[in-house]
Amino acid sequence: MSSKMSSKRQIKRSKEKRSQDKMDKAMNDVKKIGIVSCCLIAVLLIIGIFINPKESYGAGFLEQLPDSFYSGMTTESQHLISDISLPEEFYGTSGNERLSYIYCMDHRLGMMGATTENPSLAHLYEKGNSVKSSFSLGETGRTATYNGLIYILQNDNITGNGAIDYYITQLAVWWYLDRANGFDDNYNYTSYDLGTATTSEDGKYNGYGDYTFYNNISAADKDTIAADNTYGKYVVSLVEGAVNNQNSYNDNLGTQEITIDTSNITYTIDNNYLETSLITPTSSNTSFESYSIQINSSVENIEILDENNNPISANNISANQGFKLRVPFNEVESENFKANITVIGYFSNFYDAYVYNPNPTDHSGVQLQRALLGLIERPTAPTTIDLEAPTIPVPNTNSTSYLIYGIGALIIIAGIVLIVVAKRPNNAKKK
Repeated sequence: MSSKMSSKRQIKRSKEKRSQDKMDKAMNDVKKIGIVSCCLIAVLLIIGIFINPKESYGAGFLEQLPDSFYSGMTTESQHLISDISLPEEFYGTSGNERLSYIYCMDHRLGMMGATTENPSLAHLYEKGNSVKSSFSLGETGRTATYNGLIYILQNDNITGNGAIDYYITQLAVWWYLDRANGFDDNYNYTSYDLGTATTSEDGKYNGYGDYTFYNNISAADKDTIAADNTYGKYVVSLVEGAVNNQNSYNDNLGTQEITIDTSNITYTIDNNYLETSLITPTSSNTSFESYSIQINSSVENIEILDENNNPISANNISANQGFKLRVPFNEVESENFKANITVIGYFSNFYDAYVYNPNPTDHSGVQLQRALLGLIERPTAPTTIDLEAPTIPVPNTNSTSYLIYGIGALIIIAGIVLIVVAKRPNNAKKK
């Protein structure tokens, strides 16, 4: 008996030991995982500290253009097509905020911007006219507009590499300006006067290495760009697109306003709801695209419906769609409804680009290029109306209910009376 007991104890201890061993092994595995995880986190932190990724700045449109900015640039240059060299970046700064890339508009004039090595080279640029304006071409009496630049800025995300895209876009800006200024791609010009055309490339750069022709890219360089199948093809595509689409940006946005004719608004009411007729904001501006609604009322549960009584969002209603308001009847106080409605109209994205001029008193004596910045904006226009439903005869649902209950009770009583009357003759016969 004792040996059997001893054997059972040994088996029990053996099981307990195996369980304990498994538990110890599991805990050791957990510790190992914890240690490895900590090491990985430490490595990632070290990498994060010592690796400083280069910031990326989009070249395209700004949501809001500044009144002025200071120029900045890199000392590193790139010549992706033949020997045509440009800085890797030329950009604007406003306070501590860095703006998108800016593009130069007069190749024969200087480029100046703050560098890491020399911050004092920052130059003040001030907002001038839209590219849709008419620009004078020297003393020739000729003028030009540069609407096509908007197309170039809208399509400046080409390869995904900011520096390369800046290079391509800058060349496209210069080439398009030559086209807009009336310069033939096959000639060079020593003034804005078209009579100064020449095929010679002599004197393209002066003794300081500055470009001298009034056409921003020389005829020979244009041939070189057009023959380049790596980057030049993108330059040509942007220029052709700008020329073909330059008339797409001539329309002025016009006056932004919306109106609502409140005299046509009517109200209906039943046992469940008070509802307005269809309300439709309108605008004389063909760019009117959509609108949103803000409601201020003591009534909380106000539904916004379309003409088919389907619920719609208050934030994005198409300009050609009206809306109705519906209020639960039990929330309408004093048998009328009041609400202040603000309707905010949204107009199509309005594309424009502006020329920024170097401040003449800043770094006086240095002739600098004009700079270009583009813009996307979505203009808005609000209008406010006050809605007040007139006093409408309101059905008294309580009285109606009492009437129904009374009629029902009378029917029941009448039924009982009929049953009693019908049974009386039978009872009399039994007696």
